[in-house]
Amino acid sequence: MNFNYEIDKINPISISKEEFSIYEISDNVRKSIGLYNKSIRNLKINCVDLAIADLKKALSLNPNFYEAMKLLGLCYIYKKNFNKARKLFEKLAEYDIYTEIANKYLREIRNDRATSKTLTTIKNTKKLIIAFMVVIVIVAVALGIYFNTSSIQSVFNRSQNAELEKNKGIDQQKSIDEKKKEMNEKLERLKKEQEAEKTKIDSNNKNNVVSILNDAENFYSEGNYEKALDNLITLKSLKLDGAEKSRFDKLWNGIKANNVWNIYNEGNKLYKQGNYQDALQKLLKVQQLAPELEVMPWAIYQIGNCYKQTNDNKNALIFFQKVMSDYPNTQYARYSEEMINEINNNK
Repeated sequence: MNFNYEIDKINPISISKEEFSIYEISDNVRKSIGLYNKSIRNLKINCVDLAIADLKKALSLNPNFYEAMKLLGLCYIYKKNFNKARKLFEKLAEYDIYTEIANKYLREIRNDRATSKTLTTIKNTKKLIIAFMVVIVIVAVALGIYFNTSSIQSVFNRSQNAELEKNKGIDQQKSIDEKKKEMNEKLERLKKEQEAEKTKIDSNNKNNVVSILNDAENFYSEGNYEKALDNLITLKSLKLDGAEKSRFDKLWNGIKANNVWNIYNEGNKLYKQGNYQDALQKLLKVQQLAPELEVMPWAIYQIGNCYKQTNDNKNALIFFQKVMSDYPNTQYARYSEEMINEINNNK
């Protein structure tokens, strides 16, 4: 995995003072955002350990801070701590909008570990051969001392045998070096192929982003704000810059300021009618678009119940637990606890 490339795609989270004053954002969320942005600055100057410490604090304050979870996983990959990275990405994959990127990282972890294991085997083989040579020399010397009454010719023969073994070890080392060189050449070719593929993918992604933005703008101009939002959510996890970033922000903020309540009210109406499948899609969009809304504790509880009613207890538990952790002093936290107990008792 190209760690620097992945980090370059990540930008700090920018929330204006006006947004902080307009929306009710908890102190823990504010602090976690600050720690997340600080970790990105540390990564830019290669202070990975400091970045890891900041990201752990951010997640302790805001356990469902998905971007912090993703960035911490990348840091663990850089530190070669593949097990911790794998656990984070497996957890991240449970959230629909992060499933694709999390699975990509998991595949790359498996590839990195396989390559690392091959190189480690080569190094260990080399060490064993050297150790074997040393043991032979030591044994030869010990035998020579122990049998000091033997003839000079006998000692000479032992020395000759040791020399033959040494030469044998040198031949084996040359063979290992040749195999190592061959392996390095293959890895270099693979790296070049991956870079070429990456360039091709980046070019395709650029065209796809422009196409998705064009569709979103057309939906928005036609008054189909929800379809426009679907396209924007698809782009949300990508690194946009220049004109694409400006177009994305304009559409996102426009829907957030003018249409989020319409989408929520439609979802709430469907929820009350018992149409949980359709309600779920709208409520999830609201949660991603404007998580700071004052109705969010109730909306997240509704999402959890929609999953429960459609027999998806795994995701239901995630959202009920989110209500309890993010809004512990609300009545919805108590309702969520009851739902969690009910699900667990029915297992």
